[in-house]
Amino acid sequence: MRGAFETKDLSAIRSAWEQVFCSNDPFAWPFRPQFTAGRIFYPTDGYHLTKQQFLAVGEALKQTGETGFFLSVVESEGLSFLDRSWGHWVCESPSYEEYCQLPLTLENAIYSREGRWGVLISHEMHAVIAGSTGFMAALTGQYREWSNDLRFLREAWSGNPNAGWLELTISHATSA
Repeated sequence: MRGAFETKDLSAIRSAWEQVFCSNDPFAWPFRPQFTAGRIFYPTDGYHLTKQQFLAVGEALKQTGETGFFLSVVESEGLSFLDRSWGHWVCESPSYEEYCQLPLTLENAIYSREGRWGVLISHEMHAVIAGSTGFMAALTGQYREWSNDLRFLREAWSGNPNAGWLELTISHATSA
């Protein structure tokens, strides 16, 4: 079945989340130690990826043999969202239009059910991405705006006293 469906299977959500992420903070490197390199999308379309970003992730999934992913609203104090019975979806090759219909009004994550990759989307319209070597190679080949995204992000945060997170995160995101 194709599309996005709410799920209450918190054990599967927790298991997949814990394989990819160690934090739900998009202003730090939120990924497990095995994911040392990644990328940044900027800007996103609010709490959703842009169509180009979403299609690139979808194509990278196909190239690495995955057909779907989990999506969770992760904005909360710490990891308490993992115990919440709302804000989690199982997505099976959804169209961009189906994805855009999801009620995402808080920070959220799109991540592999097999623990191979993840995307964490912030309220500041950036997303941090990391994953296996195969996934990252496929994604890098699908999305051609990486250097523009980094330039736009640096420009947007230029002179902001809260930009201390930026360079450390970018250092991970440019080493892929």
